[in-house]
Amino acid sequence: MMHKKHLACAVALAIAIYASAPRASAHGGEDHAAPAAPTAASTGTEHVVSGETAVFSVVIKYPAKEAEGPLPARLYVARADSSAPVEGARVRLELKGGLTFAADAGKTAAAGVYEVALPAAPEGATANGVVSVEAGDAFDLVLVGDLRFGAIAPAAAPTGMTPGREVPLGGLAAAAGALAVLSGGIGYALGRRSRRRPPAATRRPEDPSALAQGAS
Repeated sequence: MMHKKHLACAVALAIAIYASAPRASAHGGEDHAAPAAPTAASTGTEHVVSGETAVFSVVIKYPAKEAEGPLPARLYVARADSSAPVEGARVRLELKGGLTFAADAGKTAAAGVYEVALPAAPEGATANGVVSVEAGDAFDLVLVGDLRFGAIAPAAAPTGMTPGREVPLGGLAAAAGALAVLSGGIGYALGRRSRRRPPAATRRPEDPSALAQGAS
């Protein structure tokens, strides 16, 4: 019973070490707070770029696939200080680089959401983007950095990572080592305890006390 209790404690401690091991982030460990400078990201289906000034913040999403025609892009425009969507604004997107393009984005039924059709671009091309936003008396240019075009190849599992699980192998090794050390210590302690336990007393037939009890 004591052996099982100590082993359970060892397992619990090993699990705690495993849980506290540094884990890699799906996105390389980056901060997900509101960006103060142009940023870019990609999922399996969309490219996403964003930028922010003291007045406006802009996020652009468009399909991550081989261009077979115009690519529909959505622009999300909000106030930088309150994140409130900006409605009824004039929003214009301009691209320079691997794709040259300039057009006003049309309003949609959703607050702060605008749409524009991007022309087909060569696979793997990039273009630097800037969005001009005019809402009432407020006007600003928002740099959104480089827009990438084309499909996204599946990312390979980083070295030292278990495929399908974003847990460093070093954390697993530390947990296994801790479990082995604790299990060995428990076994040693139990072995010393069993060696120190005195043997149970036995009565031999020639023991006088045993004969006396038999005679009575």
